[in-house]
Amino acid sequence: MILQTKIGKVYTDIVGKDFQGNDVHSILSVPYARAERFEYPELISREEYSEDSFLNREGSFCFPQKKYPLKLNIFMKHHMLRPEFQPLKDVQTENAFVVNIWASDKFTEKKPVVVFLHGGGEGSGTVPIYMMNHIAEQGVVAVTITYRIGNFGYMPIFDNGEIRGSLAYLDQQTALTWIQNNISSFGGDNTNITLMGHCGGAVAALYHYLNSTSNKLFHKLILCAGNIPILSKIDFAKNQYKKLLAKNHLTGLKELKKLSVKDLLKIKGGQNDIIDGKFFTEHPMNLLKRGEFPSMPVLIGANKDEFSMIELPMYYKTLGITKKKEQLKEILLKKYGEFAEILKNEFKTEATGVVDLQVLIMELFVFHSSTLFLMETLEKKCPIYGYRMNYVPNLYNGLCGSYHGAELAFFFGTIDKMNIQITDENRRAVMSIQKDWTEFIKSGKIADRPLFNETDKIIQYDKDIKAVPFPHVDLIHRTQNSGIADKLRKEYISNRR
Repeated sequence: MILQTKIGKVYTDIVGKDFQGNDVHSILSVPYARAERFEYPELISREEYSEDSFLNREGSFCFPQKKYPLKLNIFMKHHMLRPEFQPLKDVQTENAFVVNIWASDKFTEKKPVVVFLHGGGEGSGTVPIYMMNHIAEQGVVAVTITYRIGNFGYMPIFDNGEIRGSLAYLDQQTALTWIQNNISSFGGDNTNITLMGHCGGAVAALYHYLNSTSNKLFHKLILCAGNIPILSKIDFAKNQYKKLLAKNHLTGLKELKKLSVKDLLKIKGGQNDIIDGKFFTEHPMNLLKRGEFPSMPVLIGANKDEFSMIELPMYYKTLGITKKKEQLKEILLKKYGEFAEILKNEFKTEATGVVDLQVLIMELFVFHSSTLFLMETLEKKCPIYGYRMNYVPNLYNGLCGSYHGAELAFFFGTIDKMNIQITDENRRAVMSIQKDWTEFIKSGKIADRPLFNETDKIIQYDKDIKAVPFPHVDLIHRTQNSGIADKLRKEYISNRR
């Protein structure tokens, strides 16, 4: 189907009806920028459009990335390897600078906008789990951004005295600028935009919130399973860059540009966020500590079982996890020192076994302590809603619990993309989270839910939704100056790259 907008024609598919009975359209693959490999993105300006030309390309696109065989998951039963988390239908190309839009066909109306940033390891804005037709059905214009990932977006280049980094974040910033300039042509209100990110996308959203150019382009913030800022020192990144050039028999940028996509994907060890002087002008932690960030409503949280994704034997050695009960005390002492016994006692009734105990402790330091730190820091200037999601999709008989990314399936309503039997409890979870989070996107408030600033409580999404104190808050505060959390976060990020 073809629709006319103020700035040009678009290819669309009708994917639903909004609450007023209007058709909801999926408008995929609208270019927002252009760039050659390892070059800065150039915004596609409004002046380049005409009403008679097509804005978007047919089909969906992603940046080059590894493909994981679906048969592997027959044995692993890992939710991230399922087809709904992979860009199987996307065409891989280095020209995937696109936004994807879901909106009702009332383009003359002004509706609130949500912009979603997916995680930075793999994926795209058109992975099935991120499809936003059900959000558009709630009277919201929904947008996803596809940006450079892996070595294409996160590997800084050191060439002839020039530092060129943060390309993934600059792609996102360019897309946010395009959205600010053009979303009104799709019925979006550019004075009411919420930026939302998950995992690496939540870290990116935080960076945009702390960036003085980016944070003028949105008005509310949702951070799902994110982390605190972690940047590498310039000398460390430069040394890694030199090592990877030598290891791959390359002399510099010119040869990197000539590498085949397949060979560039194979290169390891060069991905680092650094103070590049363009996107990062100083460490974002300094901005947080000085309170140099804007006042806006923030929704932030994580799921109960974020690290169920690593409860696989293939990860145990890398993460220093033991399966043997007799080795547990030694392992905990080595990792956590004086806090080993305290941590063991805190989680022994929650844990289902020796491995799960260690995973719960890691989860506390990597995800939950980061969430609490950000909530307690941002509440000085922002109204904060916190959440902990305990809802469990009916996947592998609940094997993975409320796993990393499960909140997206519930909020986006894409649990219907998972090829599982959807229970009544799952349907209620979708309705609850969609109601609350859509209300936040529209107004920055959630009726009858606690503000963390006023109550020190967060929303616990479970069979019964209730306000609860942040789980294990006293233990997090007791260990916050130990350096344990910082060490584990860095190890986790390093292992993912």
